[in-house]
Amino acid sequence: MILVTGANGQLGRRIVQHLIAREPGLRGRRLAVSVREPARAGDLAFRNVLVRHGDFDQPETLPQAFAGVLRLVLVPTDGPAELRLQRHRNAIRAALAAGVGHVLYVSGLEADMTPATPFSRVHQETEALLASSALPHTVLRCPPYSDALPGWFAPALTDGTLRVPAGDGVLSLVSRDELAQAIAAAALAPRLDQRIHRLTGQAAVGLADIAARIARVCSRPLRYEASEAADPTDATEASTSLFAAIARGQFAALSRDFAALVGHPPKSLDCLIHEYFAPRSLA
Repeated sequence: MILVTGANGQLGRRIVQHLIAREPGLRGRRLAVSVREPARAGDLAFRNVLVRHGDFDQPETLPQAFAGVLRLVLVPTDGPAELRLQRHRNAIRAALAAGVGHVLYVSGLEADMTPATPFSRVHQETEALLASSALPHTVLRCPPYSDALPGWFAPALTDGTLRVPAGDGVLSLVSRDELAQAIAAAALAPRLDQRIHRLTGQAAVGLADIAARIARVCSRPLRYEASEAADPTDATEASTSLFAAIARGQFAALSRDFAALVGHPPKSLDCLIHEYFAPRSLA
């Protein structure tokens, strides 16, 4: 049985959808999800996915949620760093106690970041917990979602300038849906000999280049201007850490691991930009 945690979230739900698309015969007793609110997963139950109650804040719910699981797709939780880490500890301990055969942890490329930030420390310490456990596991390190591009650039189209503290750093981007596709492919792989997979985009480019490409698609002036990093607030900590990581080149490395899992590379940056910013997309 394959079980996906956090399947009421955007990434977890897509992973389940791609598992079904790749292997429809999983439905029944071979595909399950673990969610805090089973009532919100009624559509999955309707599709013959086994819905189990599993709340990382209530460790007593996890042994039953993980019972009989051969492969556990551990989707990271949201929230403050310490809370997320405790939730992941609870999940790993429960997976070990339940005899889970293999854990696939959805990590981030920033897990290699030095010095660590609150944003990256969650992935670093979760990976370390898995490494020190007796659980067979695979780490799937993901880049930033390309889905963030409209949020970054659409407001900047008003005055023609995006100002963020990303310096001259470059990054690769992959859509949330395509990452879910790669994660599903890994969960179904006959063998998982490679411990770490880096699911990068086809190319790493800077925000100035991205702004120029968006400008061409929108036929509107748009440029990138590097700003000074400000002290983050609770509301901006994640984005500030992300742009700081871009400035340090944390998302610059490229890998062919996505294509090795899925059978083809992810969409090109130009394709993604056209999907997000072509006039019909903004209408």
